[in-house]
Amino acid sequence: MALSATHLRFAATLLRWLPVTDRPAYFSGTLYPDSRWVSGLAREKTHADRFLNPDFAVDDFSLGWHVHCVCDRIQGQIHQDLLGDLSMLTDSERWVRLSAAKVIQDGFDAAKGDLAQQLALLVDGLAPNGEPPGSVADYFGFVRRAYRGCTARTPADYARLWADVGLDPTMITRIEDAVACMQANPVLVDALVASFDRMVSRWIEQYGNDGRGKWFR
Repeated sequence: MALSATHLRFAATLLRWLPVTDRPAYFSGTLYPDSRWVSGLAREKTHADRFLNPDFAVDDFSLGWHVHCVCDRIQGQIHQDLLGDLSMLTDSERWVRLSAAKVIQDGFDAAKGDLAQQLALLVDGLAPNGEPPGSVADYFGFVRRAYRGCTARTPADYARLWADVGLDPTMITRIEDAVACMQANPVLVDALVASFDRMVSRWIEQYGNDGRGKWFR
């Protein structure tokens, strides 16, 4: 999954093409799927392939949800190209490498756009999958705290967020170590930072039909 600043920046950029009228619903929808880390929902409930289908988007909340899943898909394609062949890694090793790459991009994306305004629009009290009361609001609260100030983020900021959502401390340390390793490669860092523009271009090329077509409601 992409991290929150990348998701919000991507969703905000696509507003150029998407006729959103309820921005609180849209931005809440684009962060909602990852609330499963707090609610305990199975990933299939929030990230199944069916959410990539434009027909899933019947209102601004579900459009944001839809954009979230497409953002994940496109970023994953680009990052895997940049990181090279990961097929020899275990699932855990691959997840750590991809998570570290997302941290590097997200740290840059956090300093772009109107993140503070978007975070302020998030709607608490949502439970589209019958989540435990308050679990989605708790997740949004963790995200608001992690991105307070909206400047470029550090690995420590992400470590706090991951601890809040219950990620195993050993995995957090492994991601931090992988981030440090990647940061020693300035060519890779520059490529990861440049991923955002490639993501938008790929959305237009692969999904948007020049930003309209099947994506334009």
